[in-house]
Amino acid sequence: MRMRVLLLGGESRLGRSLLAQAAAESIVIEAEHRPPGGWLPDLLEPAIDRVRPDLIIDLAFYHEQFQLGEQDPLQLAGQHAFSERVIELCRDRDIVPFLLSSARVFDGAKVGPYAEKDEVSPADPLGQLQAALEDRVREATSRHLILRLSWVLDTSPEGLLGRLLRLIHAGEPLQLAEEWRGNPTPVEDAARVMLALLKQLDCEAPLHGIYHYGSSEPSSWISFAASLVQELLATQRLEHDPQVQPIPFQAQALAGKEPQNASLASRRILMACGVKPRPWRSQLGALVDAMDTINHK
Repeated sequence: MRMRVLLLGGESRLGRSLLAQAAAESIVIEAEHRPPGGWLPDLLEPAIDRVRPDLIIDLAFYHEQFQLGEQDPLQLAGQHAFSERVIELCRDRDIVPFLLSSARVFDGAKVGPYAEKDEVSPADPLGQLQAALEDRVREATSRHLILRLSWVLDTSPEGLLGRLLRLIHAGEPLQLAEEWRGNPTPVEDAARVMLALLKQLDCEAPLHGIYHYGSSEPSSWISFAASLVQELLATQRLEHDPQVQPIPFQAQALAGKEPQNASLASRRILMACGVKPRPWRSQLGALVDAMDTINHK
């Protein structure tokens, strides 16, 4: 790859997957890992001076945004300050910013999947932060990439998948919202899409702008949980099929913290970049295997 790429957040599970897939294709991505004191704006310039990147991928707060759904005002302020500084430096040094965003920028009221042209209307503090950073990126430079994702599933014990697995193995009835919809997207698939965008941009394809990606097809959280249970039963990781109790979306813990509809249409990224959505069902077994490996280390 001719572009020099700097990845902030190389220690994150998405960052590690991206680095591994790039290395498998002999693509070099320079990575900065979370410092002991956390990500601070003052740490950026030395890294940029060392790498002199053409593009910066900001995954510094991937875990807080995509797994924890961070809503604490102080934590969000720290994220905002850091990401603002990334965008400022990209603007001042003519570097392409690659921002990761999500379906949280929408209010979740739409019936079908969201497209890039749909109006942004975030309903929670994290979604408001992501929408604000998207605006800043677009204001700073026309040469930018914004990738919005839906439900990213990785192997972190306290992440989306880890929390659901704990509930399943607890043996208690599962109270899950059948109206909560999104695209279950394994972290390896999200990394594949990011790498595809980088390779296209390295070929000088005019692909700047906003893209949506979600593994196919959209699902309710309760349907995803049922598929996960069947995978666990089939691989003898679970002895009994747990009882599932459907509840209204507004009655479950994530109401007000997640958009009720987080489904994203991936048509633009397919037409512009040739990136085909992969079915999440065919990737579920590998994701569960990876989760099992992590838990038994």
